[in-house]
Amino acid sequence: MLIITIQIMAILSMLIFMFIGIWGFILLIKIYNQLRYKNYLMEKLIQNTSNLSLNHENKEPTKCDFKPSDTTKPNENEILDINIKKDVI
Repeated sequence: MLIITIQIMAILSMLIFMFIGIWGFILLIKIYNQLRYKNYLMEKLIQNTSNLSLNHENKEPTKCDFKPSDTTKPNENEILDINIKKDVI
């Protein structure tokens, strides 16, 4: 009687381990496929951003009428005058 119960327990444990092993393998395959898909999307995203940045660099700069040397920072008095005018309005 003891031998039969041990054999039944061994068969049940083998079936449980096989069930866990098979489903674990299926799960790992699904995870691997998702990682491959994610990497593929990331590669496409990087290629597109790289192409966009290359296109942006190749464009001719727009011609502006001002020069960088023409821009000056306002001094304190000008800032105060502007603030006072804003307060009056």
